[in-house]
Amino acid sequence: MNDENAYNLIDEPWIPVLMRDGTNRSVSLGEVFADADGTIADLALNPYERVAVFRLLLCIAQAALGPERLKDEAGWLAAKDAVGPVSADYLRKWHDRFFLYGPHAFLQPDCIALAKADGTTPCDKLVFQLASGNNSTLYDHEAVGGGRALSDAKLALGFLIYQNFSSGGLSGQCVWDGVPTGKSIQGAPCRERSMLFSIVQGHSLLDTLWLNLVTDSWVHDSLKTDWGSPFWEFDELARKVVSGNENTFLGHLAPLSRAIKLTRRSPTCILGEALSYPQIPAWREPMASVKLQKGTKKDEFLESYVTSNPSKMPWRELASILAVRETGGRKSALALRHLESMPDRDFTLWTGGLYSEKAKEVDTVEWKAHLSVGLLEEPAMLRYEKAIAWADRQRGGLYFAAAEYAKAVFIDDASRFSIPAERAYWDILAQAENQKLVLAVDSPTYKDDWRKATRKAAEEAYRRSCPAMTARQMEAFAQGFSKLTIREEN
Repeated sequence: MNDENAYNLIDEPWIPVLMRDGTNRSVSLGEVFADADGTIADLALNPYERVAVFRLLLCIAQAALGPERLKDEAGWLAAKDAVGPVSADYLRKWHDRFFLYGPHAFLQPDCIALAKADGTTPCDKLVFQLASGNNSTLYDHEAVGGGRALSDAKLALGFLIYQNFSSGGLSGQCVWDGVPTGKSIQGAPCRERSMLFSIVQGHSLLDTLWLNLVTDSWVHDSLKTDWGSPFWEFDELARKVVSGNENTFLGHLAPLSRAIKLTRRSPTCILGEALSYPQIPAWREPMASVKLQKGTKKDEFLESYVTSNPSKMPWRELASILAVRETGGRKSALALRHLESMPDRDFTLWTGGLYSEKAKEVDTVEWKAHLSVGLLEEPAMLRYEKAIAWADRQRGGLYFAAAEYAKAVFIDDASRFSIPAERAYWDILAQAENQKLVLAVDSPTYKDDWRKATRKAAEEAYRRSCPAMTARQMEAFAQGFSKLTIREEN
């Protein structure tokens, strides 16, 4: 291991961002909080990278301002201009805890050791886009024996993502605080149920951070937990010292789910499980939306998260995502409650996450929209929910049309046509012109405009998926097309 600290995350540029002038660059933590003029517009990252980095930034801001300053909504409103300077002062105080390598390195226990002499893990494992072990990725099909050299910036980003999103299952082992870590481990906290995250976006990255701060009253009343401390504030990350902090707000926001020790210029690291994080219903993730899901028993409904499932994009779950008043068992991300305190009638919502099946990363989901606060009102959301329900009914008509087509061309497996037809249908409705229609709940012609759009989308999806080239196909096409019509309702 290194004898001296190296590569400080407060000073070194490692966070990819989008600047106000449209250019991209990498910045340090210090630059983020020193950006008083708002020249940093946004993070330039994929959905799970964005979530991991944003949670770190948010944890720094929450810790810097503290529970007294963020006691309630009035305190949050008053803190708008303080986020940058107060957080910058905080980083100066804790500067020595943000080195990526060496003693007391960032989120890395000093009291860990190899479980066996050849027990190091390639650092490739920390970067989801890279193949490692027997796991290939879309653009990286073969692992490199012994690992590959990664830049400090890439390793810093990968390390942070791994603490938030690494999968459960079989894992490498190490000895943490004299105790061997387990072979089979739990997934990192942001991985749970492929949850969908919500972020209210402002005019700059600092403004976005302010919009997503959580008050101390919400931590106690909604999360039913304590404020806690970031792990970098502990003098040592020994198991006996930090145990229990995973159940606090700040201990969850920047997690210590993995015991990792990095060595500069080394392609391998020490890796094992650290703290096991509580899951729903014992814990509610403050950046995710909760809804009720049917359980295994009769009339049983259990709390679950709105997921990052690519087959059901976030706009179809907007009623749960925007449930700031927590009715019908649905609960929005906590920061969305601020929308009712803001003078602006419009806001920008970003949602996204990582969809996984067991230990495999399947896809990412991302949806961003400019919305009206009026959508929070029950009459507007009721109209929206009816529009989504109608779109799903039209999808049912499309399914029967594809099934009728399959029957007419003597193919038993209707899914050969229905699955691509339904996928095309939702893709068409996700296009900008249709999104504009479904969100225009105040339009006097809202219902008629949306129904026309769904019918048109169903017809186009049917044409794409059910060919009409031969005489038999043309006859089958006509038979199936008649099933697209669904019964009108008031």
